[in-house]
Amino acid sequence: MKTTVVVAPTKSSHFVTKPCCNSHTRLFDSAMAPATIDDDIDTVIEYPETAQSRLEYISPKTGRPVTKFQYRVYDACRQIPKGSFTTYKAMADFLATGSRAVGNALSKNPFCPLPIPCHRVITSDYYIGGFSGDTTSLIFFKKAKLEKEGLRFDDKGFVAASLQQRQFFNEFCE
Repeated sequence: MKTTVVVAPTKSSHFVTKPCCNSHTRLFDSAMAPATIDDDIDTVIEYPETAQSRLEYISPKTGRPVTKFQYRVYDACRQIPKGSFTTYKAMADFLATGSRAVGNALSKNPFCPLPIPCHRVITSDYYIGGFSGDTTSLIFFKKAKLEKEGLRFDDKGFVAASLQQRQFFNEFCE
């Protein structure tokens, strides 16, 4: 039996009009779009489901085993439906950890784009954030994937205001 935990937005975290972060705006303005954009959202990579297969799995991205904490983050991330997004903070609140720890785990995700759609996790001020540990050229991959799933962004890399509440996901299950 699954328990649904809804992370209630607080006045300081979500659903509040926030000024755009100047450092995010500068990041997006200075990012260089690569010649080709990877917008693949359909490739499914085999995900270890059993405790034994998780212990044996070696990430091709790092050459190391995936940690228990990383699996906790990935298990939460895989719940985000197509066309929706969540924030590093919402995931961190659900996992009782820090936003940077969530971002660090997602930057090492070897199961992207599916079943672990880490491209669906953005910053709490609705900025696109990094992708695969990169905050410059690879954010265009993340943006393309999210746009292919129906999200829209302004010219500075923030989720369109009309979608911020409607597409936000925070109904994580244990």
